[in-house]
Amino acid sequence: MTQTPAKTSISKGKATNIAVKFAVSYVRVSTLKQTKEDKTGIRRQEKDYQRWLKVHPEYKNLEGLEIRDLGVSGRKNVKEGALGRFLKKAEKGEIPANTCLVVESMSRLTRDEPYVGIGLIRRLWDLNHTIAFTQGSWRGEILTGREQGIFARIESSLEAASFEWEDKRARVVEYYSERAEAIEEGDKSFNRSRKDTKARMYPFWLDFDEKIGDFVEIPEKVKIVQRIFNMSETMGAKKIAYILQKEGLKNPTNGTSKFLAAATIRECILKSRAVLGEKVTRGVVKHDYFPPIITPEQFNFVHSAKDKRSTSENLVSKNKMVNLFQGVVHCAECGGRIDVVNKNRFVCINRREKGGVKELRRMEQMYCHHGRAKTNDCSVGNPIPYIYKHSGIDNELTILRQIQIFRWAEFFTDEKHEEALKIEIEKRNNFLKERNTVKDQIEKFNRAELKLFEEGEILPKHLRQKREEQQVKYDELDEKYNRAVLDIQNLKRKKTGEQAEKDIQLRVKEFMNKGRFDLDARSEFNMWLKEMGISVEVTIGKNLRKYPNNYGFEIGKGMFDPNTKKYIGLDQRLEDSHALGLDIKQVMKL
Repeated sequence: MTQTPAKTSISKGKATNIAVKFAVSYVRVSTLKQTKEDKTGIRRQEKDYQRWLKVHPEYKNLEGLEIRDLGVSGRKNVKEGALGRFLKKAEKGEIPANTCLVVESMSRLTRDEPYVGIGLIRRLWDLNHTIAFTQGSWRGEILTGREQGIFARIESSLEAASFEWEDKRARVVEYYSERAEAIEEGDKSFNRSRKDTKARMYPFWLDFDEKIGDFVEIPEKVKIVQRIFNMSETMGAKKIAYILQKEGLKNPTNGTSKFLAAATIRECILKSRAVLGEKVTRGVVKHDYFPPIITPEQFNFVHSAKDKRSTSENLVSKNKMVNLFQGVVHCAECGGRIDVVNKNRFVCINRREKGGVKELRRMEQMYCHHGRAKTNDCSVGNPIPYIYKHSGIDNELTILRQIQIFRWAEFFTDEKHEEALKIEIEKRNNFLKERNTVKDQIEKFNRAELKLFEEGEILPKHLRQKREEQQVKYDELDEKYNRAVLDIQNLKRKKTGEQAEKDIQLRVKEFMNKGRFDLDARSEFNMWLKEMGISVEVTIGKNLRKYPNNYGFEIGKGMFDPNTKKYIGLDQRLEDSHALGLDIKQVMKL
């Protein structure tokens, strides 16, 4: 203990040394929820410590040292928590001798078995420190390890703390086991609606209707999630977060941050299989637990696009979106994406001068991704110009002008379009939900078969027949679902007629005049192209002659495989009608 000089007599003016002892409080709660003011034992533990200091005036709080394990289990606080760090400081001699560790109760100190718990307290005593418990039969007594019967008392208290932990753990395991069984059976009755701001154990874009006992969509939040998935087909989570924040979109997750963070977009939205309607519990997937709001095809496409972005050998500067048509420009030969790559090369200032002076020039070139990487049978491996400033070539502007003058009015129709599209989307979602339900039934049979196999038995014949029936039903629903996806794709090509053409022309004109060299405007324009379904098809020749002799651009509405989302080609119905002299409106209905 520390010796501190103090005057004991004013008349004689002499100072004598009195012992100053130190105490330090140890506060612990097991879960982060308990750290909230209205649900915590933290304040009670702090008050107990203050009362203890008043009862023991010979002790002073050891300033500068705070031992708190918030959200740490009583079986992990020595290995992973602040208590373990305190013991290490004590072993290094950084804690004053005879410091008393003040704890509310034995269960706050440790939940370990008696043998381990006694070892922890003896370790503290061996380091020449003491301990005190403020509650229970201990009544704040300072324990040094020399008290009569102390080990029996500690063992009894540790047994109670350990039993309490085991009992709580068993009740928690039982609770979640019952919850998991209910989920597997499709029981949703334990969920509650969002009547207040409390967090719920289901996605933020859903609410629970207690009257019907099922989840319902929150339309404005569903639209946000769907938009984020659309954006993620061509850009990463950081870019999406930046755009949404710039638009002033508030965080829809009821989180603490004002705007959506990239990590939230990535982990809570893009990686969440709840968008497909799935709920995973104890490793078992319930496929039709939530209403699906994203198709499996788009979910897989988004993650495939993310992997491609992370492994791409694209040399584009991060400060500029070089390829304005990212995700909408395709190779005419193989349907693969077209990459825009920066190249720096030395070129002659005067081309007519042999052996003349050269200078470094930047070239932005277009390649077929597959042709360049030789990942399929595409034979087009050579580049064509995207932008060659030194040669006055600007094919980005060429494509924009072609989009502007394309005959969109003939292409789009508007007869009951929105209503028909809404009906088809509803049909697709219903087929998807039914397919997920049947898929769950098939997987139940498969799990039962595996369990019986492990016990040396086989699945009964009548159950095998039921599984086969469910498989047939699944295949039928899968076919209907894919048909609905194609119907939606066809309907999305049909918007408004002349007004659509005017809107497109105006949008392209404004972008060329004002936004073409602004990074944010380029990203927004790229998203608009995708939302409109506009595609650019690039034909690349095998020599280096200039446009239009070696390469060309075709504009139109792109067609994509409903399952793989792979580009198939441009919709050629208009061209066919012109070539065959057919009525355009009749052709567009096909």
